[in-house]
Amino acid sequence: MSNQISEQHAKTLIQVIDQSSNWKLHPEKKRAFASTEEAQKYVESHNEPLCIRVPIAGADDHLTVKVTSSGEDMVFSNVSFEEPIEKKVHSSHLKLISSTVTDMLNERLPEGTKVSSF
Repeated sequence: MSNQISEQHAKTLIQVIDQSSNWKLHPEKKRAFASTEEAQKYVESHNEPLCIRVPIAGADDHLTVKVTSSGEDMVFSNVSFEEPIEKKVHSSHLKLISSTVTDMLNERLPEGTKVSSF
């Protein structure tokens, strides 16, 4: 697995996450981007992984998913659990990002607990 994200994948991810009212995008170990413009500017000069902060529904907690690139695929790795899960989505299948991440996280949460909808 790569430790970076391509600029094209990062910009695509920014556009997708911008449509969410609950999920937030941020660089590793930094605060969430305040705007899409800030995120776009950041990825033009950094190719490090980005993270998605996904809240747990009905709780004051969240899970983190790291996003990197592997060829034409965007790689989503859950870093909130002891045993990481990894899912790949081809960059041409943007509509699958939210369902892929949601399914990946929900399969590890206790029964009756789900992540917030996209």
